[in-house]
Amino acid sequence: MESYTDEFTQLKEQIDNELMSVVPQIEPQSLYEPIRYFLDIGGKRLRPILLLLSCRAVGGNTKQALDTAVAIELLHNFTLVHDDIMDHDHLRRGHSTVHIRWDESVAILAGDGLIGLAYRNLMKLPQQHVTKVCTIFTEGVIEVCEGQAFDKEFESRSDVTLGDYFLMIGKKTGRLITMSTRIGAILGGGTADEIEILRNYGSVIGIAFQIQDDLLDIMASEEVIGKTFGSDVIAGKKTYLMVKALELVDSQKRNRVYNIIKSKNITAEMLHEIQQIFQDSKIVEQANADIEASFNKANAILNQLPRQETAAGLREFSERLLNRKY
Repeated sequence: MESYTDEFTQLKEQIDNELMSVVPQIEPQSLYEPIRYFLDIGGKRLRPILLLLSCRAVGGNTKQALDTAVAIELLHNFTLVHDDIMDHDHLRRGHSTVHIRWDESVAILAGDGLIGLAYRNLMKLPQQHVTKVCTIFTEGVIEVCEGQAFDKEFESRSDVTLGDYFLMIGKKTGRLITMSTRIGAILGGGTADEIEILRNYGSVIGIAFQIQDDLLDIMASEEVIGKTFGSDVIAGKKTYLMVKALELVDSQKRNRVYNIIKSKNITAEMLHEIQQIFQDSKIVEQANADIEASFNKANAILNQLPRQETAAGLREFSERLLNRKY
């Protein structure tokens, strides 16, 4: 019997092959070479795989959803290219970011090209789904941009609450994930109830995924996360851990955290000091507990689906996300 690990590998290979096939091998090279480079350096393809698994969970055929899954991944890569510019990141997936390998102008154009290619692929939808899916997709693009705007605004604020944080990640990270589960269910022919169940599932794992990403940024090595160690702290991001720290730690540690994140040259020693504060204050422990609680909630939501056998792939998906380690 084929394992889900093997199935995920096969789905990823299908998505990777389709991704490269949708990028024209034509002039101008200054547009298409950076796009092909960025898509070729890898990625887990979590969002398109999630879309395909959601399609299957309601009894649909994943082949009919592949073009849209690729569109979601192209949109995701658009956000990454532009985020790297805004956050001044040098590494993505263990390789130089586009604006470092070329320059910011090339990277901006490559990001614009990616979202254009995403919409071109989206137009391959069956006619009966075009209006509904394109509306969800477009609203998602707007919300992702809103989330990124909140993220940048929060960098200069010292009063960001957990409520603010969850609003931001619900738009920036969560929206792409709920788009994937919702659209997958629609393309799979799911009922209104099934579509809503999978939207709720996506919303919960989106939160857990971002908290875990925040955790990995400061607790994992560059080799594990494939991007600059501590980049969120260096950029002044109000991550789950940072918001918790500024709310919960004593005044001496809070002042030290403020001094570090305001420093113009944050050293590796400072990042390790932040790590220690997060650990001593049990914020890392709280983050892990919240992640586990979210995934348990997500699996409870999946219990509401009438086709439990076809939902098994989503359960395995949740488990794989939970087990990303630093």
